[in-house]
Amino acid sequence: MPNIHISGYPACGKTSICLAEAKNNLLNGARVFWLSCENIDFERFTQIMGDIPISNASKFHSLEFGAKRNNNNNKLESFDLAIQQLIRMCSNLPSTKLVIIDGWDHIMDKTSKKLRIDSISDLVDSSKVNDFEIMVTSLSYHDASNNSEKYKIRAKAEFENLKFENC
Repeated sequence: MPNIHISGYPACGKTSICLAEAKNNLLNGARVFWLSCENIDFERFTQIMGDIPISNASKFHSLEFGAKRNNNNNKLESFDLAIQQLIRMCSNLPSTKLVIIDGWDHIMDKTSKKLRIDSISDLVDSSKVNDFEIMVTSLSYHDASNNSEKYKIRAKAEFENLKFENC
């Protein structure tokens, strides 16, 4: 499977697709890392993952990122820190076969976008060495022009440059 970037409007099934792929990997004995800015919806998670044996489920690891503030009340970007932690963990746990970043674009400005794309690029480099795949989700945005596409894929060109398949 190539690295995949899934972009779509809210509640269209992006997270469910990623959970289903995570389940397939877990059932095959692989380790899966899930990075998100929010907790996974418990109901959706149990609907998809509820029948996995505990020995397989123990290889599912969830991490969170978000905008945090330091002691001077300055905003810190924790996405990069989380990606660097993921790279270290995947390098040391060779059973890792899938990394999912659900909502990479959450609360993001132009500066954050570049930093996050750079971090994802570092993760892609690590995936080539450590043999794991990456799935990323983002919200698509409404195209205000008279173009035939109603919704646009966020950072489409950047992800194509990183050899992701955009969906």
